[in-house]
Amino acid sequence: METVKHHVDRSGNTNLRGFFNSDAVDFDPPSLSLRGNITKAKAKVVYDLKSGFTSDSEEDEIRDLLISSENSYELIRLVGVMEGWEGLDDELTESYLDQIGSQLARVLDQRDYGVYKLIRRYLNILDYNACPNLGDCFMRLLGWPVKFQKNEFDDLLQNHKVNILKGVASATMRERKNMVDAARIPAVVIDQYRSVMPHRADDLVAWMLEVNYTTRICDMLVRFDYLPLYDVIKEMVDPTFSDIERKAARDTCDNLSLEFAATAKTIDFLGSNEAKSTINRFTRTLNAALINFPPTLPAATAVGAIVTALGGVGDTLAALQTTITNLPDKFGDILDLSNILDTTDDDNSRTLASELNSQGWLGNTSFTVKVKLVNAMLAGSTGDDDEIGINRVMEAAKAHDQAELYQLAAAATWDMLYSSVDGDEYDSLLNILQQPV
Repeated sequence: METVKHHVDRSGNTNLRGFFNSDAVDFDPPSLSLRGNITKAKAKVVYDLKSGFTSDSEEDEIRDLLISSENSYELIRLVGVMEGWEGLDDELTESYLDQIGSQLARVLDQRDYGVYKLIRRYLNILDYNACPNLGDCFMRLLGWPVKFQKNEFDDLLQNHKVNILKGVASATMRERKNMVDAARIPAVVIDQYRSVMPHRADDLVAWMLEVNYTTRICDMLVRFDYLPLYDVIKEMVDPTFSDIERKAARDTCDNLSLEFAATAKTIDFLGSNEAKSTINRFTRTLNAALINFPPTLPAATAVGAIVTALGGVGDTLAALQTTITNLPDKFGDILDLSNILDTTDDDNSRTLASELNSQGWLGNTSFTVKVKLVNAMLAGSTGDDDEIGINRVMEAAKAHDQAELYQLAAAATWDMLYSSVDGDEYDSLLNILQQPV
């Protein structure tokens, strides 16, 4: 209500009727919505502030209005009033664009993240800093009348499953903690579905398991922490896991093939010979597990293929565990993130970005890798090839997850981008950032 009172007072009125009929909301077509009129009032304030000479205090006010907006429609509208990213660059101090970029990433995540959409649909809770999780949504659905559950479950599986899994993978690879927390599905929820057995229970349980495998695997990929990933491979052939669980592990690894490939390419390109050997061994093992995945157990042939790929001997789960335990790789040292990405070599970064892009993997690399690539190409003298490489990374981020584009621009800082990219490449960069959809 304080926000409403602020805008009513600013329009020179003391009541909503006066506010609705004031010049403050005579900026767009008429609206009977209070939220819509507040957005229009903000838009008019921003328009008036940017018109003509813009003083330091007016720049501060424009920035504060934009970064305080929690609504994606409103913030995009305000950016539009500023004539997009180019207008923001013309009117505001470069460092202010980093704050605005961060807020754009945040509200786009809130708008587009499939998990948040389901939470808003079923729970009507919008505190994104202390959000319920996907498990709460599934528990709420079990409380629906049975006659309504069938169509809802069918719709979720047909129209939302793929987008949810893609969004969860992206959120984890971008290390968006609140979003990853919101995707949690506690084991008690999965057990409840197994117990109650609602419509399409097996499909729903498989989906929940895939969500949990997605966050688990992507978190390891972000940190180059490959040793625990062998546990996922082992679970595909472990008789203590149900067929649904084993298949969920297999399907998730299949779905994350681009994330696996992008991470392996990064290590293979920038890592030491020992790191390359380590990642090649893991890739062979994962491929053996996927190719030989057994629909039912026991499956000595499948276990034997995995053990052989690891360089061991045997076809039992015990032999597999022993082989993993005795791996020669010192994962903590060989695959340390700083060892692999601690480079300012712009030649390497350009080439890696180009190769990842040519394979269609650049968008699926972790946010940390993208930032490292951009910063390496910004370091020192930035030539046309560097600028093209930077734009390539930014374009890939935008195509994969629009919010990541603005997260990336803020992390690289607009001051560095603005001062290092020029000519046609600068025009291309502005076009990529111009305005969120």
